[in-house]
This record gives sequence, structure tokens and C-alpha cells, in this order.
Amino acid sequence: MATQTETQRRVAAQKAAATRKQNEAKRRRSAQKAAETRAKAEQSRLKAAGLQAQRVADTAVGAAVSGGEKVAETLKPLRSQAEARREAQRLQRQAATNLRKVERRGATARRRAQRAAKRQRDQALRAVRRNRRDAEKQVRSARQDFERRFEGAQNSAESVFRRSEPSPSGAGK
Repeated sequence: MATQTETQRRVAAQKAAATRKQNEAKRRRSAQKAAETRAKAEQSRLKAAGLQAQRVADTAVGAAVSGGEKVAETLKPLRSQAEARREAQRLQRQAATNLRKVERRGATARRRAQRAAKRQRDQALRAVRRNRRDAEKQVRSARQDFERRFEGAQNSAESVFRRSEPSPSGAGK
């Protein structure tokens, strides 16, 4: 193991002290930067809350101003009797126009519903007729098949009966 001289120990101690000093400065700068970041974040949160409160207040004031303007606009045509009469006539014409529009839309909807109902009725009638024809066809086919089989069975029975009956020529012998 090599021993260090006094000068080497002093140099190593100075070097270590310098490293500690640099590390302490880095820690200090990092802590200061973190504190500044926290302060900015807090400020931006407060600023956002302030902006939100300002938006709410602006909305309320804007609604009040709009309402006042609407009231003034509504009362404007009613300042004199002649203007009030004209406004009443205009509203009456507008109501009559709206009534005609609603009437037309109702008639259109009614006709559309009638057409749909008629279409469904006709489809149902066609289906009933088709099913009836198919059923009648099946009945005819089954009847013909039965009649063929019955005739075949009847012919077989008659044939067996004829064979089992003694022949008239053989009875005299």
C-alpha cells in the first residue's frame, strides 16, 4: 500500500472540498428553480380562477344588456297607436301564414300515412291470396294423390277378389 505525502493529501482534500462546494451550489440552484416553478404554478392557478370568475361576471352582464335591448326592441313598435295597429296586423298575417304552413304539413303527413296504410293493406291482401292459392294447390294435389292411391287399392282388391272367386266354367266340371 502506497502512502501519500502531505502535499498529495492536501491536494486531494482541496479537490474534495471543491466538489462538495460545486454540488452544494447545484442543489441550491435546483431548489431555487423548483421554488420558482411552484410560485409560477400557483400564480397561473390563481390567474385561471380569476379568469373564470371574470367570465361568469361577463356572462351575467351580457345577459342583462341583451335582455334590455330585447325589451326596448319589443316596445319600439308599440309607441304610437298607428304603429301598434301595424304591428298587430303584421303579427296577424304572420300567424295566418304559419297556420297555412302547419295545415299543409298536416295534410301531407296524413296523405303519407294513408298511402303507407294502403300499401300495407294491399301487401297483406296479396299475401293472403298467395297463401290461399298455395293451400288450394296443396289440397288438390293431396286429393289427386289420394284418389290415385284409392283407385290403385280398389283395382288391386277387385283383382284379388276376381282371382279368389271360383270361375263359372270350373264349377260345372
